[in-house]
Amino acid sequence: MPWLDEVIMGGTFDYLHTGHKALLEAAMSLGNFIRVGLTTDEFAKSLRRSDSNIDLMEPFEKRKDELRKHLISRGCKKFEIITIDHRYGFALQSPEAEGIVVTEETYPTAVDINKLRALDGLDQLLILVIPFEYDEDGIIISSRRIRQQLAESQEEVK
Repeated sequence: MPWLDEVIMGGTFDYLHTGHKALLEAAMSLGNFIRVGLTTDEFAKSLRRSDSNIDLMEPFEKRKDELRKHLISRGCKKFEIITIDHRYGFALQSPEAEGIVVTEETYPTAVDINKLRALDGLDQLLILVIPFEYDEDGIIISSRRIRQQLAESQEEVK
C-alpha cells in the first residue's frame, strides 16, 4: 500500500526499458498519485548533444503513449503525464508532492529541487534513489545504448 499521496518523477523515457520500468514501479509502490514529467523532444536533445544517435530518439507523442500504456498495464489508475522543457520541470510548482523517484545519475537534481523548494517555502521531497538496471553483460541498460544498437543495425543493413 503506497504511503505518500503524490510522487513525482521526470525523464525522457525513450525506448521504455527495464530501467524506466523499475523507476515507475518504485513510484507506484511509494505514491497513490504519480505525476510524471516527460521531456519535450527539443529539451531531451539539448541534454544529449554528445549523443551522435539522438536523431533516433522516439518522438514525444510515442514516448508519452508508451508511458501511458505501461502505467495502465501495471494497474496504475491515478497518474498524470506532464510535458517538461527545463531541468526542474514542475517540481518547484507542486506543493502537494511528497516524494521524488530518481536514478543515481539524477540524484543531484533532486537535491537541487529540494534546496529550491525550501527557498520557496515548500516541503522537502522524500528522495528515493533507484539503482541502475544491468544487462546480462553487466552493462547499464540505457536509451543511449538502445539508440546506438539501432544505429549499428541500420548500418549493417546498408
